[in-house]
Amino acid sequence: MALAVDIESEDYKFYKTLNEDVKLKPDDSNRWDLHMENGDYINVAGNQSLHNAIIIAIMTRYGELKDNQLYEEFGCHLHELIKANKSPMVKYKIELFVIEVLEKMRRIHEVNWVEISDSEDHTYRITFNVTSINDEIVEGSVEI
Repeated sequence: MALAVDIESEDYKFYKTLNEDVKLKPDDSNRWDLHMENGDYINVAGNQSLHNAIIIAIMTRYGELKDNQLYEEFGCHLHELIKANKSPMVKYKIELFVIEVLEKMRRIHEVNWVEISDSEDHTYRITFNVTSINDEIVEGSVEI
């Protein structure tokens, strides 16, 4: 006999988001897409799933998914600054926007640090380090 699961409980709804995800990877042009090997998707869980979620949150323009009620306020405001002339203030604002989107994520307990660096090809590299709700460190980077 299977144990009953209360799918309406806050614990169930919270931990339901910790399941598997499809792995993402960037191509040579920094476009992120689903990672496939031998014609099949690669599944990830735990910290790799959280890493994916962070990349998706940063790479999604704020309001891009407004037609879906669950995600109408999802995304990062940093895309509003992409065409602005590079300056220390723009980098600082990007950092604030990234921290804001990371702090909204339920699976992140603490944002340890975010670093924004720029390059000659008019892109920014966002490097992040967070502590998950499972007290594990997740870090990575993405170019915008």
